[in-house]
Amino acid sequence: MKNIKYYACPSKVKEALSLLLNKRYKAMALAGGTLVSKTLPDSVETYLDLKNLPIKDIRLQGGNLVIGAGATFDEIDRSRLCRTWAGGSIAAAAAACSTQLIRNMATIGGNIARPHSFNIFPVVLLALDAKVRLQTGKGAKLIDFQDLYTSGLGLRPGLDSLITEAIIPAKTRNWKCEFIKLARTASSWESYITLFFSAEKKGKSVTQARAAVGALSPRPFRAPEAEKAMLSGEGAAAAAAFAAELEAARAGEYRCAAASNLLKRFMEGKI
Repeated sequence: MKNIKYYACPSKVKEALSLLLNKRYKAMALAGGTLVSKTLPDSVETYLDLKNLPIKDIRLQGGNLVIGAGATFDEIDRSRLCRTWAGGSIAAAAAACSTQLIRNMATIGGNIARPHSFNIFPVVLLALDAKVRLQTGKGAKLIDFQDLYTSGLGLRPGLDSLITEAIIPAKTRNWKCEFIKLARTASSWESYITLFFSAEKKGKSVTQARAAVGALSPRPFRAPEAEKAMLSGEGAAAAAAFAAELEAARAGEYRCAAASNLLKRFMEGKI
């Protein structure tokens, strides 16, 4: 961080965005700073600290679960709303992030701002059909989370825009969900694979199904063939389809076998 010349800690989103867009300062926004602060580009001269911005609330709004970008993993883990939403899977995901010290600092906004294989929340938000609100020089912009890492977005959160909140739709509140992180130890940041399974069942029919995969690449992805098979309610068929898709993604024998068995367990135990 020898290239850093200035430090700013604004208390308003508008002020933070103004500093970020002022090319003179060459600023980069950081929240918890648990990862990005170690790898700041040499071009960055201003450390823009977001910790004082009023974007930490976890609340219900219009039936949706809204998580402020500044909410830490620990705050998400302890949130009553997150512990009851989607079977508590959101809180469980937050609790699976490394050590308590990291969970006290790391924020959901920082975790999703830039793609990285071992980030926790991208796979969660992808599987829950979440949206993300960005503050840009042209005003607020609401996008589907799945579009956050696409080149068509034309924005670079933390460099020319700010993520202010993640919005998880009301329809997912009672979905059957499970977050799984396969790693060497519970406190490991790195993982072999991260999985998020979700399903909605009405009567005897599965009407919604999601199987999202993280850790294999910087961007999480969904497994559409496995999701189609999940709708049939047949765990063995879903597991076989999932294994085939993971094999095509070059996940390796262990990951394919483990992940497909975990999907079968989810289908048999939660649906």
